Amino acid sequence: MNVGFIGLGRMGSGCCSNIIAKGHRVVVYDLAAGAMQAFRGRAQLARNANEVFEETDVTILSLPGYPEVEAVTAGFLEKPVQGKGVVDISTSSPVSSRRIHERFKAAGGRYLDAPLTGTPAMAAEGTLVVNVGGDVEDYTYYKPLIESFAKTSHYIGPSGSGNIAKLVSNYLAIMYEALYAECFPLAEKAGCDVAKLFEIISDSGVNCGMYQNTVPKMCIRKTFDRGFLLDYCLKDLSYFKLLFDEHKAPSLLLDAGINLFKLGHALGLGQEDASAVAKVSYNNLGLDV
Repeated sequence: MNVGFIGLGRMGSGCCSNIIAKGHRVVVYDLAAGAMQAFRGRAQLARNANEVFEETDVTILSLPGYPEVEAVTAGFLEKPVQGKGVVDISTSSPVSSRRIHERFKAAGGRYLDAPLTGTPAMAAEGTLVVNVGGDVEDYTYYKPLIESFAKTSHYIGPSGSGNIAKLVSNYLAIMYEALYAECFPLAEKAGCDVAKLFEIISDSGVNCGMYQNTVPKMCIRKTFDRGFLLDYCLKDLSYFKLLFDEHKAPSLLLDAGINLFKLGHALGLGQEDASAVAKVSYNNLGLDV
């Protein structure tokens, strides 16, 4: 299968390398010339995104968000689409995914939303998990390709379902961090030994993997190693908000989370790790970090 790959960032580069290793002919494009040069000799380097789509049977997108996905796919839809496919592995808006899916299907093409669960290291290792939304026959057709760069994949349901699953998962993880970011700095300000508090809660029903992974670095050691960026959290929360708005549902907790991460962004923490959201509370309470 001739495969196109657009977006060679921290996640995309690892996925693309694994696809090449499985023997597929790959055409790549990225706005950053340096990212493309890393694939010279291993893949065909395209001049633009439309060239990738025209030269291949299926194009994989690994882009920052749904505005970029909509812009790129709009260009594709100006070309012959019959028999071609797009697998979008970006974390995107399910509302947008459904809209693009309808346009591709009407033009005789295939479109799947297939966001990734995992880290850049897992992308390089080929051990990601992919949750897929779209037509089940399209998932079946592209499943071998998807599992050439992932450990496993799951068909979730109709178009948009992959991104719904991803946003629900990210929302839960992000809001756990928001809870810890408010509770533990306040406990410290009130004179509590937060290390002892951590141990006590570890022995309760509130304990979980997220708690164990987050609280020690965020609220005890106060080290904020750069991983998933605070601005990415704000992006994902805003995409989840679009789903609430589509169904005219109140989003009281979500709105509070968005406001907290907006404060973090305003304090210049956007390019720091998501755990740096605790600095909002430390700052408000006059505590050193």
